[in-house]
Amino acid sequence: MKEFKRLYPLSKTLRFELKPIGKTLEHIESSGILTQDQHRANSYVEVKKIIDEYHKKFIENTLDNFSLQYENENKNNSLEEFYTYYMIKSKDENQRKLYEKIQNKLRKQIADCFANENIFKRIDKKELIKEDLLSFVEDVEKLQLIKEFEDFTTYFTGFHENRKNMYTDEAQSTAIAYRLIHENLPKFIDNIMVFNKVAASPIAEHFAELYSDFEEYLNVSELGEMFRLDYYNIVLTQTQIDVYNAVVGGKTLEDGTKIKGLNEYINLYNQQQKDKSARLPKLKPLYKQILSDRNAISWLPEQFQSDEKVLEAIQKAYQDLDEQVFNRKKEGEHSLKELLLSLSNYDLTKIYIRNDTQMTDISQKAFGHWDVITKALLEQLKKKVQKKSKESEEVYEERLKKIIKSQGSIPIALINQGVQKQNSEEQNTLQTYFATLGTAETESVKKENLFAQIENAYNEVKDLLNTPYHGKNLAQDKVNVEKIKNLLDTIKALQHFVKPLLGDGTESEKDEKFYGEFAALWEELDKITPLYNMVRNYMARKPYSTEKIKLNFENSTLLNGWDLNKEQDNTSVILRKEGLYYLAIMNKNHKKVFDVNSMPNGEDCYEKMEYKLLPGANKMLPKVFFSKSRIDEFAPSEQLLENYNKGTHKKGNTFNLSDCHALIDFFKKSIDKHEDWSKFGFQFSDTDLYEDLSGFYREVEQQGYKISFRNVSVDYVNSLVEEGKIYLFQIYNKDFSPYSKGTPNLHTLYWKMLFDEKNLADVVYKLNGQAEVFFRKSSIVSEKPTHPATQPIDNKNALNKKKQSTFKYDLVKDKRYTVDKFQFHVPITINFKSTGNDNINILVNEYIRQSDDLHIIGIDRGERHLLYLTVIDLQGRIKEQYSLNEIVNTYNGNEYRTNYHDLLSKREDERMKARQSWQTIENIKELKEGYLSQVIHKISELMVKYYAIVVLEDLNMGFMRGRQKVESSVYQKFEKMLIDKLNYLVDKKKNPEEDGGVLNAYQLTNKFDSFQKLGKQSGFLFYTQAWNTSKIDPVTGFVNLFDTRYETREKAKVFFSKFNAIRYNCEKDWFEFAFDYTKFTTKADDTRTHWTLCTYGKRIETFRDETQNSNWVSKEIVLTDKFKEFFGKYKIDIQSNLKEAIAQQDSAEFFKGLLHLLKLTLQMRNSETGTNVDYMQSPVADANGNFYNSDTCNESLPQNADANGAYNIARKGLVIIDKIKRSDDLKKIDLKISNKEWLQFAQNKPYLND
Repeated sequence: MKEFKRLYPLSKTLRFELKPIGKTLEHIESSGILTQDQHRANSYVEVKKIIDEYHKKFIENTLDNFSLQYENENKNNSLEEFYTYYMIKSKDENQRKLYEKIQNKLRKQIADCFANENIFKRIDKKELIKEDLLSFVEDVEKLQLIKEFEDFTTYFTGFHENRKNMYTDEAQSTAIAYRLIHENLPKFIDNIMVFNKVAASPIAEHFAELYSDFEEYLNVSELGEMFRLDYYNIVLTQTQIDVYNAVVGGKTLEDGTKIKGLNEYINLYNQQQKDKSARLPKLKPLYKQILSDRNAISWLPEQFQSDEKVLEAIQKAYQDLDEQVFNRKKEGEHSLKELLLSLSNYDLTKIYIRNDTQMTDISQKAFGHWDVITKALLEQLKKKVQKKSKESEEVYEERLKKIIKSQGSIPIALINQGVQKQNSEEQNTLQTYFATLGTAETESVKKENLFAQIENAYNEVKDLLNTPYHGKNLAQDKVNVEKIKNLLDTIKALQHFVKPLLGDGTESEKDEKFYGEFAALWEELDKITPLYNMVRNYMARKPYSTEKIKLNFENSTLLNGWDLNKEQDNTSVILRKEGLYYLAIMNKNHKKVFDVNSMPNGEDCYEKMEYKLLPGANKMLPKVFFSKSRIDEFAPSEQLLENYNKGTHKKGNTFNLSDCHALIDFFKKSIDKHEDWSKFGFQFSDTDLYEDLSGFYREVEQQGYKISFRNVSVDYVNSLVEEGKIYLFQIYNKDFSPYSKGTPNLHTLYWKMLFDEKNLADVVYKLNGQAEVFFRKSSIVSEKPTHPATQPIDNKNALNKKKQSTFKYDLVKDKRYTVDKFQFHVPITINFKSTGNDNINILVNEYIRQSDDLHIIGIDRGERHLLYLTVIDLQGRIKEQYSLNEIVNTYNGNEYRTNYHDLLSKREDERMKARQSWQTIENIKELKEGYLSQVIHKISELMVKYYAIVVLEDLNMGFMRGRQKVESSVYQKFEKMLIDKLNYLVDKKKNPEEDGGVLNAYQLTNKFDSFQKLGKQSGFLFYTQAWNTSKIDPVTGFVNLFDTRYETREKAKVFFSKFNAIRYNCEKDWFEFAFDYTKFTTKADDTRTHWTLCTYGKRIETFRDETQNSNWVSKEIVLTDKFKEFFGKYKIDIQSNLKEAIAQQDSAEFFKGLLHLLKLTLQMRNSETGTNVDYMQSPVADANGNFYNSDTCNESLPQNADANGAYNIARKGLVIIDKIKRSDDLKKIDLKISNKEWLQFAQNKPYLND
């Protein structure tokens, strides 16, 4: 792997503590620096609000003078075209793509209208603070706030970036264009259709009255104009959205007078209609413009200041929800409960379920299995979309699944119809599911409907909410916190239950009667979300604060850069003494104290860093050497100046290599004359070797960096500290402690290497400007130590031979928050001279193609193991396989074991209990990160040891796996940490210049961008589908492709009739099911299809035991004995033709029982909860008549089910390697492994012949 070093540069920010030296802290406090910067931090919050007001005004003014393209000119960019495609109910793939294209172009029109404004070009620049806001604001106090930042405009860099996202043309929910095109325009069109129905009703008689009430706000001659497509260009601004919404929903004047809107007229009309079908739908208000104040929730403050305010907000929230949602008493309108119960009265072809992860949850609860709806939709689609001539069944189904997935929502009627066709005995429908109101009646769970749960939960907490609270601390009042949480949780559960009915918002043909009411109810119900989050955060807040403020030391350019020429501007220098490092910040009135001429040295000295940088050579060299003030000094010839002005040195049509070389020679001579740059000692290539200027500029930048040190007297520095002329801090972490033991962490190694002569001779680590200093105030008062000195403490690690530890000093929990802290963040560049691409896939693939000694590391998220690891060679032989539950480390000759599985399980249990009661908890994050970093260390060692690629589970595939100990979010974090580690893999034990040492680290992955852009490869890491990796026979390649669920007797009879033979083998004493997969499924096409299942061995049967309160229990059974017992129960002679005997049965219980036993036969993984029993048992024999069993096989095969997963993920790596070696184009390799490819590979094992 020697070639995988110094490939591309990386940026990192090193973080240290700053320890004040001498009288530094005293002078900081007396100078008011902390007070000043705390004030600025507070002002920053207020100025952000002013900037938002400025944005709102800009948005309003810009949109007021803008119109979207209206007429259809066949350019896919108009409102008319949007309308046409929006109104198509079931769009095919081409129509959907065109619709998206129209959306994209309309969004771009909006984004462009902002981008073309001059204000926009300054809205994230310093001019906004220095000029534009000053002319925008009139209030004197606000003007003063803004002026505080005239020299500190960089404070707002991050905020500006965030606000700039509002103006993007991307389909982002936080963008103005998205709000107008994806959210408000569909609502506006829906309202047009509703209005047409209203206009055709007697309500039209009131239009003149309604127009008169709102005439002063309107810019139309009659009401109907507001409900035409071209009017949408009027309602882009917040002002006009408000007018539109007032016409729809009414308006209350300042004196309390209520002016009726259209919906109120509709409501009055509906109350008079005894025939419900004659009632009219309501119109929907438009969303407010991005940033515009939403209707403030009156009972919700910005943050809670006391326990009383929390209780008051909850009571008012419940009161509102009870009146507006739960028990709505308004005549002619439904409560939410009534609406759900009457769902079947509406047009179910026009009521939709959002097609997202909750669809599987509904499928499980309504129909008993997570994939019932998916399968029903798939079968329906097969009737509409034909299979292509050369398309395999697998590719065909994948294509159909993509079509289904692309549907944002599915009509209820379509789902019901599909499920009924799949199973004619299915009595449930989606409307009956919603009519249960969330009632649960199963063997294990019995719950009342959600409305009853909410009422009961409120009654439990009502007294607390309606009487003054006299407790000391509500967050610590576990009983009452649980009551509060129970109430809010049940309301959230209701919200979760009904949310799928919203659809995705893009449906053109809706039942407007239903959605007119449901949308309003949802808007009220959704107010619980901000309340829930605020209450939870209030109850679970940490006892300490991590909040910090940025310190400027009265200098707006503090730490902007380190260059010697800029020291007095940036008032910061670095000092070094006896291996320790210091940051000296100069008092603004004493900027020259480190001037070379005033700096004494002596016997006892600090070393002061002198930093020189020639940045941006392509701009800096011409700027200096052709500047008016110095052109005579550097004296370019007239010919050279003439050519330079013509641009003949630049790549392009007029490029002249001789002119380019002449310019390079001039630059070289001028550098030698320059007072600073001549000191860099440049060693340039011969001019004739440069093909253009870029090569020369690169050399200048790579060599135009230099760090040296100059002695400065300790006494002098101490006197500067004493007099308050500098603020001196030690740059500190635990590695700089006199008690430090072991290998320093990477941040320390990187920091020290910045100043190491070996690095400076050929720069790998470069120190950058833009460092920052922060201050975090103490937030915990520690009255006594958590563990007093010399008192024994039990070790948490049960595997530690040393059961107790004692310390000579006190231990204080969260000690770092008991004292004020100064922090130092300093950016660096690693591999400063590298210019390569940070995507190394092609380089890696070339390496794989050439290598014949590769290995593959497969990693699986296990059910019994946090992670499991297997290493195989190119012949599929297992080299190493082990669990990563336990991490083993050696230190000073001693071996230390840590069982992270048990530690994490214990901490997760504690966390779950704490989460249930909202109490603050020990942070599991640090433990998980500690574990993951240990795992990553092991993997990276193995990669270098075996020259191995790593194959991981591809989480983007969305494969249904639910029982892993490491949840997806943590596994994703593991993948990200592994990529980051392999971006720059340092072996801390090696000499810096060795391969893998700190100056020659390996770069084995691409620079991380996002998981969405990750694809199937990141350097030496590959991602593959987890499909049938853990539940596959590693010897024969058999997998279970049957669906053994009972649906109907007829279907069960047909299922068993398809077997070639079902018999009892007297000689072997087992039952055999011989079959051909082609009779059952197309999933086995082009793979081995003829198999014989045998009831060999034992299985673990898990079931609910009525004698134990219906709890889940497990027991081991002898499979053949169970079959004998079962056939005996139904008086079937096992020596007879079992297939015929089965066909003659007519009992549903018989087929349920037989399918259950067949399911157990196919059950390869057998685990017993709460024990160590966990083994694989194959139901098919290999060529030698042996059945794979993980408990009895030798170490050449996987030792358990999780090991099997890791082994087969590694074997998928063999498929990937084969694809790479066979590829004609390393840039375009399809690394996806189809299910068919995988089964063929696992069954044929071609690697054994290589």
